[in-house]
Amino acid sequence: MTVKKRQTTERKVYSHLKDALLARKIAPGTQLVEQIISQKMAVSRTPIRHALKRLEAEGLIQIIPNRGAFVVHPTREEIISFFELRKEIEFLTVKYGLPKVRKSDMSKLYSFLEEEQETYRQKDLLKYVELNKQFHLFLAEISGNKFLIRYMDEMLTQSNVYLFLFDVFYHVEPGENVRFREHEEMVKAIENKDQQTLLELIDLHMKHSFDDLRLEENGYSSLESVLEESL
Repeated sequence: MTVKKRQTTERKVYSHLKDALLARKIAPGTQLVEQIISQKMAVSRTPIRHALKRLEAEGLIQIIPNRGAFVVHPTREEIISFFELRKEIEFLTVKYGLPKVRKSDMSKLYSFLEEEQETYRQKDLLKYVELNKQFHLFLAEISGNKFLIRYMDEMLTQSNVYLFLFDVFYHVEPGENVRFREHEEMVKAIENKDQQTLLELIDLHMKHSFDDLRLEENGYSSLESVLEESL
């Protein structure tokens, strides 16, 4: 197999598996068996392994030596711990970033809000996740503190995994969107330099973000049936 053909095949496997994960077709904890993928998609093992490594780098799967690749399946306690720590780091972004916000910076936040609404109308989870990350990274970047930016970026990257696997994004109608309204209120608090209100909104937002995760959702498909959709 030529390098170009292998890369094309790798992209095909990667895209199909990722699309299935984002569409909530494969349950957390499912083993992604190379032999089954190879048989169902009529591809060799090498591009499959490269595709799985890309998914692992994005935090969507875990490759365990001598066992195989599995869709990540975080425990409830792990996710709770994550949101508790994320809230504290968000608080630090308020402390160091809010005093440095200028009026000229606000157009960026209002632009985020407009684009976020569109992602709900289009049911574009990938675009929403990226916008949500940029929105919550805003104050850290304004702060200019490279360590705070790094840690906030890492937290939001991990948060994206939970959004991909468990969030209610596909079930939210634009007119009933509590999360979007919270974002609007947060932007107003930033514009008014209202630190106390912003901290209270972040606390509430973290609670709602956790509550919005469907950790016990059923209705997943088997790996075989998901792969047959590519044929």
